[in-house]
Amino acid sequence: MEKRDGQERGRPIEMNQDNLTLDFERIKHLLNPKEFENTRITIVGLGSGGAPVCDHLTMCGIRIWDLYDPDILDPVNLVKHPRMRKDLGKPKVQIQKEWILDRNPNAKVEIFQEDVMNSNHFIQSVSQSKLLLVCPDKKSVREFVSNLCVKTKIPFVTASVFRTGIGGEIFAYIPNITGCYNCLQLYALFNHLNLTDDLLDITEEERNRIYGLGDRDFAASGLSIDIQMISLIQVRMALSVLLRDAPGDMPRLKSNWIIFGNRPARGIFKSHFDVKQMFLKPQINCNCTQKSN
Repeated sequence: MEKRDGQERGRPIEMNQDNLTLDFERIKHLLNPKEFENTRITIVGLGSGGAPVCDHLTMCGIRIWDLYDPDILDPVNLVKHPRMRKDLGKPKVQIQKEWILDRNPNAKVEIFQEDVMNSNHFIQSVSQSKLLLVCPDKKSVREFVSNLCVKTKIPFVTASVFRTGIGGEIFAYIPNITGCYNCLQLYALFNHLNLTDDLLDITEEERNRIYGLGDRDFAASGLSIDIQMISLIQVRMALSVLLRDAPGDMPRLKSNWIIFGNRPARGIFKSHFDVKQMFLKPQINCNCTQKSN
């Protein structure tokens, strides 16, 4: 049997203290995971978009997490969600905690099977975090988290997938540097950039459904690959925010607002992987300009 590094291939690896530590040797030429050793991140939403975001950041060295999601894993989720059939019926926060601790046993994970808009713990999580990740496709949640982050001066990165997965939007807020989520909405409104259902080729049946709400009945969702394309950009933007003041050679994003097209769509995306980027400054008619001073 072929050997590699003194071990036979195919032979089970015995668990010991040495391999209970996540080995970052193969990625440390790109980033230094020690930069994240004491970094706490709060993530809201661990569905088909949020779970991959959490996965990849864990593999980049994030080990302190507060996880929020009120839902359980249903059979209908299996065509999009990366977890296993054995996890069906379990809270998504519990499943994600198990995954994080399996990948990095030195991680510290707090779980909250709660809606953040009705949670008694969320404000404390925000105040203790270096970054918030907002992954549900609910505008009300993005607005709620944005207002709280503006008040507490905590950065966040939010992402949403457009109906049928034609693309999505990723946005980062950095206190005193970028605009907030309300700035984004004001800018889009004043510059006629709001994406209406007419532009997204939505059918009449789909008009009666809301993406991200009631997955059991919703039939206009995107494929897992559509959703995870947006998740990966959210991870890249999160790393750029976390590393903005750190040494290292990894290039930082120059934009904080990205609209990414997975495939062509009338009136919005001309081709596969069409992308629009910009840096959105605080808008003078937004309350965040007063709150951040």
